[in-house]
Amino acid sequence: MRVIYVLLAVMMCSIVLGAAPVYADLQDDVDQAATIIERFQAVPEKAIPQSVLKDAKGLAVMTVIKAGFGVSGRGGKGLVVARTRNGWSGPSAIGTGGAGFGLQIGAEVT
Repeated sequence: MRVIYVLLAVMMCSIVLGAAPVYADLQDDVDQAATIIERFQAVPEKAIPQSVLKDAKGLAVMTVIKAGFGVSGRGGKGLVVARTRNGWSGPSAIGTGGAGFGLQIGAEVT
């Protein structure tokens, strides 16, 4: 019986300690997305048109890294918000990934 209590305590500690980095990571993504949008809006040629933002159902901001030399891989993360009846929703984390092969050389950050 004692072993069960010890296992439960270890599991609870790992859940609680594991949750803090996830929150901190999401906050970093929110800060980065806010900075990206502010920088886009500061340059009129790159700004998101007000008519697009006014009618938007949601907004996603992602950073994706791709690299390849014969075999390629890509991965990225970001966040998405949706427009609700009461304004914008809270952010949700999103991610993407993929792999490829063939004649290719290069790297890209989007």
